[in-house]
Amino acid sequence: MTSTLTQRKALPALTLALCMLMAACALQPIGTTQSGTNTARELSARGDHPGASRIYLDQALATKGTQRQRYLIFAAGELYLANDLDGTERILDQAGLEIAPDNMEVWVEVVAELQLARNKPAAALGALNQISRTDRQSSASRILLLRSEALFQLGRPEAAVTTLLQREAVLTGHAEVAANNRLIWTGIQGAGASIPSDPSAMNGDPVLTGWLQLGHIAFRQRSSLNGLYTSLDNWRQSNQTHPASGSLLTDVLSNLRALSTYPPQVAMLLPLSGKQKAEGAAIRDGYLAAHFDLGNDTERPDIRIYDTDSEGAIVAYQKAVVNGASFIIGPLLKDEVGAIAPLVVEITTLALNTVPEGTRAPDYLFQFALAPEDEASAVATRATADGLYNAIALVPASDWGRRILGAFEQELETSGGKLLASATYPGSATDFSAIIKDALLLDESFARRDRLAANLGKKLEFEPRRRQDIDFIFIAANAPTAKLLKPQLRFHYAGDIPTYATSKVYQPGTSDNGDINGIIFPDIPWLLQPNPAAAQHFDTLNAYWGKSILRLTRFFAMGYDSYHLTAMLNDRSARNSHLNMEGMTGRLRVDRQGILHRELKWARMERGTTRTLPDVPRSLMQDAEIDLSQQ
Repeated sequence: MTSTLTQRKALPALTLALCMLMAACALQPIGTTQSGTNTARELSARGDHPGASRIYLDQALATKGTQRQRYLIFAAGELYLANDLDGTERILDQAGLEIAPDNMEVWVEVVAELQLARNKPAAALGALNQISRTDRQSSASRILLLRSEALFQLGRPEAAVTTLLQREAVLTGHAEVAANNRLIWTGIQGAGASIPSDPSAMNGDPVLTGWLQLGHIAFRQRSSLNGLYTSLDNWRQSNQTHPASGSLLTDVLSNLRALSTYPPQVAMLLPLSGKQKAEGAAIRDGYLAAHFDLGNDTERPDIRIYDTDSEGAIVAYQKAVVNGASFIIGPLLKDEVGAIAPLVVEITTLALNTVPEGTRAPDYLFQFALAPEDEASAVATRATADGLYNAIALVPASDWGRRILGAFEQELETSGGKLLASATYPGSATDFSAIIKDALLLDESFARRDRLAANLGKKLEFEPRRRQDIDFIFIAANAPTAKLLKPQLRFHYAGDIPTYATSKVYQPGTSDNGDINGIIFPDIPWLLQPNPAAAQHFDTLNAYWGKSILRLTRFFAMGYDSYHLTAMLNDRSARNSHLNMEGMTGRLRVDRQGILHRELKWARMERGTTRTLPDVPRSLMQDAEIDLSQQ
């Protein structure tokens, strides 16, 4: 999907639910039907979208005509919010082809979301164009947003920008307008190849023309940071009253300047022999790929590489300093980072891991890690944002598992959730029945059966009942273990409970992932929603190294981002660095302790492949009378 979808997803999922529920309130009959609707609303607000869908289906069975169709659309929308695309499609089919006028708005939104999730923008646009007018501002905002995304995906940037400019007219707050401008900027960057060199010939609107000119500049200067900076700055001087000339281009130019000033010499401290040599080589190759992508008009650093496995991290660091390094990348292993930390005095050092617990990090040491603890914390944040608060966790009986569980539980409690139970399994385990039954309290159900059978003196037909207070399951497992664990959860009556994991459950380049269908996990944008440059690198890796290299793509992306972080952090200490960057490994930001935090993308495994999910949503709910033009 396009990068526009990435930005858009701050809105639709929750707003879709709120739209459906608000419309339900307006048209529901009073009495038991209203009671059922209220229950469905409560379940949806708590994140139990399958439960809400079931109630709406029950109401559909009890009603007829337009109201029945409306309940079916609500039920389909709830299943979309539960990431069940197949179920969404089945229920929409039951709603029929003739949609009542009163149901059209909500039907269009559900259908458009479904088709965009299926990567079918033409079908989404066809549905959206059935709405030409709405009397609610919130609905207009969402419909125009969905329409712009479909148009960007179809390679129609002029129509997409026109749609977002129309959307701006229905927004009320400065922050919403600024966010809309960033949607335009993101969209035209990805669509620059479809914009002619003189977009002014396409229309007579100076605002639209200006946006299209920016898209063409971004495309033409995509391989030159200095060239892009100069061209954007010149455009701003000539278009000072354009909406993009304010804070948006100020931020863009500030980041470009930060990303184009490199130190004279960079030293890379990596394990290029020994057990971690493959990971070290992938980071090196990613760093060099970014180096050669930079273009010849930017003064690039001299790069020297040291093997920490053969020389040791301390010796390698000291050699780099003696040889004149002005910036140091690495080392990779946690104990090595702890070893060199006391040596970091004035040379900015970007360690590729975090310091061991209890080790002081000096001012000029930055810590950039693909830390699973961060992903576990992100799972807790995501689940609670999805309305899921009560969890059980299944983790390996290892130091890695302990750290994952600790990070998950801490963030879950901070976010208002509760860890109901946790269980550990041996790293070599293949049968997880005992820990699953214990966590789900299935043994208690069997014990109740046995007591009742003993009292009655006869054998009973019996289906065990798991505990009912679980909102979601968190599993910490690698890909092979997850492929054993998830089917056993289904076998033990937990297949309908939302299941979250870290990115370790997914091995890039594999296709036999059917056993982990339904698992939701975070991962780097390069794997889930790559921009054109990232996609090109991915294709190059696959062509030259084959699928075996794909298991190391996260390390390649780490090396690629490290190169741009070299410019961002050049001559900075942790105390004066507050920059952020859209990277291949995520949206990166630096805190005051010099730790880089990654905001990842989210996916759900479906039919053995990953499907990218919306970011955590927000809503806009105001009323107005709006005309919507068709594109």
